[in-house]
Amino acid sequence: MVSYSSMLGIAFGGFTWVVVAGNLIHEPSVSLAGALLGVGVLIVGGRALLRYPARRGLVMGIAVLFVVFADWAFLRIVLPRIPEGGSIYVGTSRSAYAALQPILIVAGLAGSGLVLWDLLFRRP
Repeated sequence: MVSYSSMLGIAFGGFTWVVVAGNLIHEPSVSLAGALLGVGVLIVGGRALLRYPARRGLVMGIAVLFVVFADWAFLRIVLPRIPEGGSIYVGTSRSAYAALQPILIVAGLAGSGLVLWDLLFRRP
């Protein structure tokens, strides 16, 4: 149950900002793409957890790495188009979205760590 909830958190937390940013720049295709990718990560990740229950760390790590790479791509599209001004506290300023870059670096390291942990310390 914890693994499925974690997969929901990866999918929901990883792409919520994309939906908000798409609305902020008045681009519904960005919002729709973020929502669809979130649902896709949840479905594919959940099915992978069902298929490989002993490899939870590997599945979670791969899901996190996919979300990080997708978020970097969305950030490259969205960041230059965010209007000046706004509020960093509400998430409507360019600096609020620029603050995602260090978070994505840490998440990428965590996802890589999960994958390596599962591959190197796998029990037969």
